[in-house]
Amino acid sequence: MRKLYGVAALAFTGLIFYNSSLPAELSDETSYFFVNLIAGINSFLDKPVPLPAMNHYIRKTAHFTEYFVQALLLCNAFQSARTDRKNAHGYILLLSLMTAVLDEYIQLFSPGRSGQVTDIMLDFSGGFSGWLVFQLWKRIKQ
Repeated sequence: MRKLYGVAALAFTGLIFYNSSLPAELSDETSYFFVNLIAGINSFLDKPVPLPAMNHYIRKTAHFTEYFVQALLLCNAFQSARTDRKNAHGYILLLSLMTAVLDEYIQLFSPGRSGQVTDIMLDFSGGFSGWLVFQLWKRIKQ
């Protein structure tokens, strides 16, 4: 079971990098799939959100969510490996930040994509939030 958490964290990180390598056109198609799923709700709002803006929000939410999940997986991996708690905190947060930086670097080589410092900050905030939720959950369980 210990190795399973590490493999899951590694596989999910690979998925993040794979998504970064997709050309902008294909990445947009994926985002607009989700935009179209929730577009029906949009019609019931007093001030509907324009589809390009909704696409932007969905993409940014996906950034945050990917790193939130990655941090939870990393927390489980380090906990199951029984890594020293003080060191594990630093490793998890550092891995989240390094993944975010490398993710944006990969996008520099993907057609139509660019790396953004603001996305690194958003990604890391997702990772930090996932780490924080895991720590709070552990305290509540005790």
